[in-house]
Amino acid sequence: MFEELLPSQPDEEKLPYDLLVERTEGFSGSDIRLLCKEAAMQPLRRIMTLLEDTKEVVPEDELPTVGPIRPEDIETALKNTRPSAHLHAHRYDKFNADYGSQILQ
Repeated sequence: MFEELLPSQPDEEKLPYDLLVERTEGFSGSDIRLLCKEAAMQPLRRIMTLLEDTKEVVPEDELPTVGPIRPEDIETALKNTRPSAHLHAHRYDKFNADYGSQILQ
C-alpha cells in the first residue's frame, strides 16, 4: 500500500517503506491511507508557510513548486496519525469467540 500511495521519485531520496511497515503495526487499510495523505500534504504545507510569510503578491511564474515527500514528512505524519482499529478490537474478539474456529491446538 505504501509503495502505491507514496511512490518514490526517481531523482529523490528513497522513502523508508520498511520503517513505515514496522511503525504502522495495528493500522487498518484506512489508517494507512490517511497516513499517506498526511505525508503527501507536508510539501504543500511548506509552500503555504512560505507564501503566508511573503507580504507581497508573488507573480504566478515565480510561485514555488511543490517538492517531493521527504522522510521527515513521513515522521510528521506518523506523529499525527493513530490507528483506529484498536477502538473496535473488543468487537472483533467477541465475534471471534462467538463464531470463530473452535479448533483446539
